[in-house]
Amino acid sequence: MAASGRRAERDQGPKLSPTRVREAMRRAARYARTGRLDEAHDLYRTVLAARPDHREALKACALVAFRRDAVDEAAALLHRAVALDDRDAGAHNDLGNVLQAAGRLDAAIAAYRRAVALGPERAEAHLNLGQALRVTGDLDGAAEALGRAAALRPDHAGTRLRIGLVLHAKGDLDGAAQAFRQALDIEPGNAQAHFALGNVLYAQGRLDEAIDAYGQAAALRADILDASFEVGKPRHVHAHLDRGDPRAAIAACDDLLARHPGQSGALAMKAVALREAGERDGARTLLDFDRLLRPERCAPPAGYADVAAFNAALSGIVRDHPTLRQAPESYSMERGQSTGELLPGRGAAADFGALVEQAVCRYRDALPREANHPFLADIPENIRITAWGVILDEGAYQVPHIHPSAWLSGVYYVALPPALGTGDDGTAGWIEFGRPYWDFQIRAEPETRLIEPEEGLMLLFPSYMFHRTLPFAGTGERISIAFDVLRGE
Repeated sequence: MAASGRRAERDQGPKLSPTRVREAMRRAARYARTGRLDEAHDLYRTVLAARPDHREALKACALVAFRRDAVDEAAALLHRAVALDDRDAGAHNDLGNVLQAAGRLDAAIAAYRRAVALGPERAEAHLNLGQALRVTGDLDGAAEALGRAAALRPDHAGTRLRIGLVLHAKGDLDGAAQAFRQALDIEPGNAQAHFALGNVLYAQGRLDEAIDAYGQAAALRADILDASFEVGKPRHVHAHLDRGDPRAAIAACDDLLARHPGQSGALAMKAVALREAGERDGARTLLDFDRLLRPERCAPPAGYADVAAFNAALSGIVRDHPTLRQAPESYSMERGQSTGELLPGRGAAADFGALVEQAVCRYRDALPREANHPFLADIPENIRITAWGVILDEGAYQVPHIHPSAWLSGVYYVALPPALGTGDDGTAGWIEFGRPYWDFQIRAEPETRLIEPEEGLMLLFPSYMFHRTLPFAGTGERISIAFDVLRGE
C-alpha cells in the first residue's frame, strides 16, 4: 500500500505550496514578457503538474505555447480552461484565435461568438469574429461584427482598415475609401491602409491618386508591395501601365527583382511593360516560346499497356478525388472544376508524380546557364512539385493567368472532348500563351503561341508566361493535370 501511495503521488506531480505556485506564476509571466518562452513554458507546466485545474496557468501556458507555434497544445489547454469555467469570455476569445490559426474556422467562429455573447463590451472579440467571418466569405456578418468593434473602439485604426477591406469586397468602393481614410486619420503611418486605399483608388480609375497611395505605403514599409507580385496582382504596376507609363512599370518590377531575382510575378509584368515601352526584343527574350516552352509526348509508366490506359487511371483519380469542386471565383477559370493537391498520392498519381519529375529534370538539365537572363541565371537544383486536376466542359475556360509563386509550370492532357479544334479558326479548346490579363490597358498587341492539346502531351513553361484556354462547344470534357515546380529548400 505504501509503494502504491508513493506512486500515486508521483503521478500527480510535485507538491507546490500556494506561495510557490504564486512565485512560479510571477516568474513565468516575467519570462513570457521578455521573450524567454521555453523557460516560461516549463514553469507553467510545473504549476500544472501540481495543480492541473489552475485556470490561470492553463490560459497563460496556452498563450506561450501559441507563441511557440505549438497550436495543438495551446488549443488543448484552452479547452481545459473553458471546461472549468465556460463563462470566461477572454478564454473563449483566445481559443478562437488558436483555432483560427489551426485552420478550424467554424470552431473559431463558434468560440468568438461565445466570447462576444459573454462579453459584449469586448471590442477585440467582435474584431476577431469579423475577421474570421470575412475569411469565410460572410461579408454581411463580418461588417456587422466589425461595426460593433468600431463602436466600442472608434479610435482603433485596425478595425477601420478591416471594415474597409470588407466594404471593398462587397463592391462599396466609396465606403471602403472612407474607412481607409478614417484609419489613416487615426494612424497616418499605417502602411496597410495606404496600400488598401491605393487598391480602391485603382478600382475607381483614379490612377494618379492610386500611385501616390502605393508610394506612401512603400515609403513606410519597403516590402509591402512584394506580396502583390506573389499573387500575380501588383496593382501599382497595372496603374503605371494603365496610365501609359510603362517605364515606371518596368522600374517597379526591377525594384522587386533586385531583391527577389527571378520572381515570376515581376517577370510577367516586366515582359508586358517592355512590349508597351516598345522594347520588343527585351520582351521576346523573356517570352522565348521556341526555347523555353517545351512539349513532351510522354511514354506510359511501367505497368500500363499504353498511354490510354495510364490516362484512364488518371481520369478516375481526378473525377473521384475528394477535393474536386466547382472552381471558386478567385480561381483563374470561368466555370469548370478543380481538385486540391494530387501529390504524392498513390497508384497512378504517384506514377504521374515520377513522370513529371523526370520531365522537369530533363527540361532543367537542358537549359543553358545565362547570367543575363533572369530565368536562366538562377536554375534551382532542389525542386518540389505540386499538382492539381482541372475539368472543363462546354463553355468553360481558363482566363489569362500566371503561376507567380513557382519557377516552372506545366500541364498534362488526360482526356479531350470531340469538339477540340473546331470553331471558325479550328482552335476550340486549345491553349494560348502570351496574352496578359484581360483587364490590362495594353496598347501593343502581344505575341502569342497557340498549341493544340493531345492526350498524353505534357507542356513545360516558365511560370511567368501568361496562358489561357479557349472555350469549346459540344459534349465531352477536357481533363488535364496542372503542376508547379517550386524551389526546394
